[in-house]
Amino acid sequence: MQLLIINGKGERLPVTVNAHIGSDHCIYWSFFNASKRDLLYEELLKTRSVLEAQAEQLKQLAATDELTQLLNRREMKARSTLMLEQAARSHQIVSLLMLDIDFFKIINDTYGHMKGDDILKELGAKLNSECRKTDLVARIGGEEFLIMLPDTNQENTLLFCQKLHALVATIKVENTPITISIGVSIADEKMSFAALYAQADKAVYQAKEQGRNRTEFFQAVK
Repeated sequence: MQLLIINGKGERLPVTVNAHIGSDHCIYWSFFNASKRDLLYEELLKTRSVLEAQAEQLKQLAATDELTQLLNRREMKARSTLMLEQAARSHQIVSLLMLDIDFFKIINDTYGHMKGDDILKELGAKLNSECRKTDLVARIGGEEFLIMLPDTNQENTLLFCQKLHALVATIKVENTPITISIGVSIADEKMSFAALYAQADKAVYQAKEQGRNRTEFFQAVK
């Protein structure tokens, strides 16, 4: 066992104590100074805490887009899949929004990629502040973003998209507001993330074709 003893100077010392009964029925005690072992144990605890913190940091980095601090594509896919499975079990509607900044290449070519990065960071911050804690927000590459809204029907999704258009208009380049095209797909039954994503991608393409700076809902071809 391990004990703390107080020596003649009043110092507290950790000691390891072993005891056994000899053949002569006497108890023999052995005391060992455990100060170094305690220091080693404390160092091990500190090291474990540091490693756990580093592991958590690496986990966050692996799930986050470096520029915008939103979810990255891989993490968005993983969390969206879980959300869709949960929504299917509880019979909830889920909306997936794909946002694409209009004429972003022209902005990069005209004002430089640093200006483009500033726009992406500002947009990411605004999207994150506008969304609920239950929503999923991600940058999936370039000027494209995804937002998944759980338990949100088409009417409420449209209202949310209108807010997004107004919010994005507050971001300006040389006093000119930027605009976005939004494609929306709604899952009212069990759907895979890949299928929902493909529909939102088609819808945003339709929004681009219809003149940009607008929201289009996916319409299945009959």
